[in-house]
Formats: sequence, structure tokens, C-alpha cells
Amino acid sequence: MFKNEDKGQGSIEFLFLISFGIILALLLTNSLAQEYDLTLSIAAKNGVTTGLDGGRLSVFEKSAYNKYKINNSVLTHPNSIKLVKIETIDRGGYDSRYNRTSIQIKAFVSSSSVMLKGDRTSTGDRINFNLRKSITMTFGTSNLTNTLHNPCFSNHHVYTTANVQWV
Repeated sequence: MFKNEDKGQGSIEFLFLISFGIILALLLTNSLAQEYDLTLSIAAKNGVTTGLDGGRLSVFEKSAYNKYKINNSVLTHPNSIKLVKIETIDRGGYDSRYNRTSIQIKAFVSSSSVMLKGDRTSTGDRINFNLRKSITMTFGTSNLTNTLHNPCFSNHHVYTTANVQWV
């Protein structure tokens, strides 16, 4: 007597289940894409390594070399700088100027050979430049920034760098 009433119930439940699955997948995709973006930006550590090795690997213009030779002689010779850690700091969420979430990166380094404040500032600038350049190269966004790669961009974030902290 009630045979026709429960025939549509299974297909409606199936449609609800499929709809819920699609909505959940879309929400997770957005969240995972942003997490992947942040994880990939940690590839900037390669840029820090390049900045640390820059004193050993750099080719300076003659005028720049002469300036470093007089004012920052320690930067023209190999030195040992060790990366201690890299921090990423959420700078308060969404930046409407760039339509991206704002993140600040701060590198902590130590060295027994780079002691003068000017040398540390110059080395820190080189480290930060290579860090930002690494991010723009990783994401292919060097066309969105200036020659100093400041700020630098990924797909979902805008990155700036804080002064390198010497420990």
C-alpha cells in the first residue's frame, strides 16, 4: 500500500550527500591553496642561504668593491654567517592595496666575523634582498614588484621583510 512513497527518498539523500561533498571540497581547496602558498614561500630560506653565501660568491662592480674595501672590508672576504631561524608574522590579515594577505618575514642570523653595525646592516640588506628575490622567482611574480623585490608577491600573499636580527 505504501510502496511508491519511499522510491524518491534514496535519490534525494544521494544528491544531498554529493552536494555536501562538493561544497566541502571547494572550501578545503581554498584553504589548502593558501597553506600551500605559505609553505612554498618558506622556500625563501634558499634565498637567505644565497644571501649568506653572497660574500663568498658575489661579483662586485669595481666602484662597489672599492667602497666595500674601504668601508666594509669584512664583506669582501669569506665569512661565516649562520641562519638561526626564519619567522613569518601575519601583519593583520588582508591588505586591500594588493588584494592579498600581508605577511612579514624576519631572519635571525649569527656571526662571529661580522661585528660592525654597518657590516651587519649591509649583510642584512643582502640577505633580505635575496630572500624576497627567491619568493618572486618561486612564484614567477617578479613582474609585479620593483627592482629590490619589495614588496614581493605570491599567489595569495604580499611579503615584506623586517631587518635581519643578529643573535
